[in-house]
Amino acid sequence: MRQFLALFKRDISIFYKSKSIFILAIIFFLLVTVMLPIGIGPDLKILRSISPGLVWIAFLLSTLLNMPLLFTDDFKDGSLDVIIIESDNPILSILSKILSFWTAVILPIILFIPIAGVMLNLGFDQTSEIIILLLISSPYIILVSAIGSAITIKTINSGLLITSLITPFYIPILIIGTLPFINNDFINFGFVRSAMLLTAASLLSMVILPYFIIYILRINTD
Repeated sequence: MRQFLALFKRDISIFYKSKSIFILAIIFFLLVTVMLPIGIGPDLKILRSISPGLVWIAFLLSTLLNMPLLFTDDFKDGSLDVIIIESDNPILSILSKILSFWTAVILPIILFIPIAGVMLNLGFDQTSEIIILLLISSPYIILVSAIGSAITIKTINSGLLITSLITPFYIPILIIGTLPFINNDFINFGFVRSAMLLTAASLLSMVILPYFIIYILRINTD
């Protein structure tokens, strides 16, 4: 646990020394949520019906574009071998880096979702439910993205490649996360059911995916 906390504090300090990391993530998220409605037009009913999906897409893209930051710097300066590969408990090291990324990048984006909700004509209840669902699914989102980051660790400008590799794995949670906001008598998929499925996906990913990440990192750093 001491190693976990030490690595977490180290990564957080690195992230916040370079303030542009989370600032650019927030700006990108807000730009997507502002520009897409302009292209849709002034119809508020249409905008409200598709706004939950727009928030999810903007959130996923903001996460994916920042995922190369997770391992690249440690790989370049050689500290990745010490932190993860040669660690006594590499699982804790992976989870520490995931938590630091969540705190420095994901949490600031989530805090700005209410502003996006206002711009997208979302009600308070809808915005609150979207925030809860994104919080629940964020472990799955980061861990799946981390696999892409580990695969492309030797690639220059790997953001687009990670996006191409990982996007298909986001489609199921994107569907589950937006179904509660679809007004259709045929599709009766409520918020509670969506939250339960996303929770299951996050818990399962936290148990299984760190082992895949460590395996991929060991192969790519040999």
